[in-house]
Amino acid sequence: MRAVAFLFALALAACVRSAPTNYYLLESSTKPVQADSLPAKTVRIARVAVPEYLNRGGLVSRIDGQTRLVIAQFDVWAEPLDQGVRRIVREELAPRLLGSGVNVQAAGDDGGDAVLFLDVRRLDGAPGGKAYAELHWMLKNRRDAVVAQGSHADEEPVRGREYADLARAQSVLVSRFAARLAEFLPPLLSKENHR
Repeated sequence: MRAVAFLFALALAACVRSAPTNYYLLESSTKPVQADSLPAKTVRIARVAVPEYLNRGGLVSRIDGQTRLVIAQFDVWAEPLDQGVRRIVREELAPRLLGSGVNVQAAGDDGGDAVLFLDVRRLDGAPGGKAYAELHWMLKNRRDAVVAQGSHADEEPVRGREYADLARAQSVLVSRFAARLAEFLPPLLSKENHR
């Protein structure tokens, strides 16, 4: 009798399926850059710093904006968050800086006339609520001297109650941060080239 009960429990467990896992990428709002020749001035985006609470696969949400965090088990980033932020910032900066005579190097390239360091302090929110971002940036020249630095804090309504809606709002925040950087960087890079 125990063997039959055990087999029944085993068969029942085999029928139970877990929820499917959903994978998300941060999305860029710009098209890829095409140029016949690239400018001589270059900027490289260094590896992005991400706090430990965000350095995981699942999307992170906050309950009622408080300190309690929820890590989604079946809604995860398709790439490490630091790489996603770096990719989006590059995709957003490249076409904007190309017109100013600056080439944004691809990830993995070394060198550059300047290096942009990014530090994500916050990138979370809640489905059905708001998404929040706090990012710090620092621009260094090839002699490793700090040219400029700043911070950016922003929020975006999450238009829906799904994690896909939260990922979309976070994409908007990272893209908006990159667009703001694109306003600051050209004069800084131009000034640095004349030193």
